[in-house]
Amino acid sequence: MEAFSKMCFVCKKNIANSTYQLNSKVNLPVCNLCKGTDKEKITEDEYLDSLADDLVCGCI
Repeated sequence: MEAFSKMCFVCKKNIANSTYQLNSKVNLPVCNLCKGTDKEKITEDEYLDSLADDLVCGCI
C-alpha cells in the first residue's frame, strides 16, 4: 500500500508531488481532478463526521 500522504483522499489514487494541493479543512492531499468537486465536499464531510464517532465530552 502506498503512503497515505501520496494518495488523494477523495479518489484514493496515487498522486505526484507537483499535482496536488492540501484540503484546508482535513489537511489531506487532494488531486487536481478532485479539487473543488462535490465528491471532495462529500468525502470531507464524511471524514469530519467520523471524528466524533463514539466520543462524548466529559465536561457536559
